[in-house]
Amino acid sequence: MIMSKRLRFVGLVCGAVLVLAATPALERGESGQVIKIIDGDSFILDGGLEVRLAQIEAPRVRPGDTWGARASADLEKLLLGKKVELRYSGLRRDRRGRAIAHVFIPQGFGKEAIWVQPMVLKAGLARVHTYADNRAYIGELWQAERAARREGRGLWGSRAYQVRYATPEALQGGLNSFQLMEGKVASASQRGKVMFLNFGTDAKTDVTAVIPQSAFQRWPGGVQELTALQGRSIRVRGYVRNSNGPSVWLDHPEQIEFIMAAPSQAKPNDMKQAGRSLSR
Repeated sequence: MIMSKRLRFVGLVCGAVLVLAATPALERGESGQVIKIIDGDSFILDGGLEVRLAQIEAPRVRPGDTWGARASADLEKLLLGKKVELRYSGLRRDRRGRAIAHVFIPQGFGKEAIWVQPMVLKAGLARVHTYADNRAYIGELWQAERAARREGRGLWGSRAYQVRYATPEALQGGLNSFQLMEGKVASASQRGKVMFLNFGTDAKTDVTAVIPQSAFQRWPGGVQELTALQGRSIRVRGYVRNSNGPSVWLDHPEQIEFIMAAPSQAKPNDMKQAGRSLSR
């Protein structure tokens, strides 16, 4: 069992290196030794800088959910006591003063450094979570997340974290939490300064993705591109709020993935129980 886990770890490391080889250079930042792990996606360097892994989100450590503790423990095994290098692709500091960075573990002269983000994603211990000001290299990160999801690794083996149907029933218990959901866009229309992507016929109760006018320019085709989503099957990710039914605020294209067919996860009724045990 121990040998099997070690081989799996090595495989994930190699995969991370291969992804890095195809990735354009990022802006180099600080480096230092990791002296403390805060949770599954953040840590502190010996110089006192707190670092948040850019563009991924691990479960928080909360009562009743083992995944937060497991993600923290695995990040500790990977990074604690090691030297790391920070590289940037967007916003460098958040409102709390934390560095928002891609993190690399150097491997010595002439060797590719290990890119930590896809490694954590491939282990199934985080989900991709981009922001309008930090959303580079989404293809590589999606690929790593999908690999874990296909094989049911880590949190993807838990119904609480699985991709949900874009229906009110499937999202029960999921309000005010980060979710991935998918379905067919029944209608896409602009009303005033807002674009609405409705996943049902009742705009007051069904699931809706809301896009503000200030974000239209981030889609190359603007309003026309967004309107063309009508009839398409898509996966969206973001925080679910309650506003005329469950709604998700979208402000950049990387929150949307195109899918070939309708969702194949558990039926909506089967997801009700999963919603009650959501931790994030």
